[in-house]
Amino acid sequence: MPKFQRNRWKDFGKLSKKYAIESPTKHAMWYPGFTFTTSRFIHNVASAMFHFLPAFIVDLALRFKGGKPIMMKLTRRFERAAKTGEFFTVNEWRFHGENMQQLAKSVKAANDANNFNVDIATLDWDNYVQQYMLGIRKYILNDSPDTLTNARSRISKFYWMHKSLQAIIVFSLVKILSRR
Repeated sequence: MPKFQRNRWKDFGKLSKKYAIESPTKHAMWYPGFTFTTSRFIHNVASAMFHFLPAFIVDLALRFKGGKPIMMKLTRRFERAAKTGEFFTVNEWRFHGENMQQLAKSVKAANDANNFNVDIATLDWDNYVQQYMLGIRKYILNDSPDTLTNARSRISKFYWMHKSLQAIIVFSLVKILSRR
């Protein structure tokens, strides 16, 4: 992927998906996907279809099996977590970087540029997001490295389930539309 573009959530989403697939969590419930939209309505419809409806169905199945329904609770918790960062992601932010520019000049003047890289323009976003996702896996989800092989196998199964479900939906839509 080319150098990360400023203000491009889509690029960040692509990298996040790439590393969510490469180093998946053992807690994954489906194949990862990211959709970015500027429409709150479309976001709410997608959230209902792809988060709340599947969670409701899984909870229903759990109730029938005599288990404890937890997916709606987890989905609501995820939604609340996402809303905490919403203010920062939907607003445009402009930072004045005079202090950082002066720091970069001072570091270069002191011949410490190789030891202390303070130039954000040279940040390797691909590597940054890879480490970020590994950090989430390790420190937030408490996934140990020995779960990675099984998690990759599981995400591969989810991929084929996802593609099969997409094919069924497309086939069903074609069948419905051809009846008209």
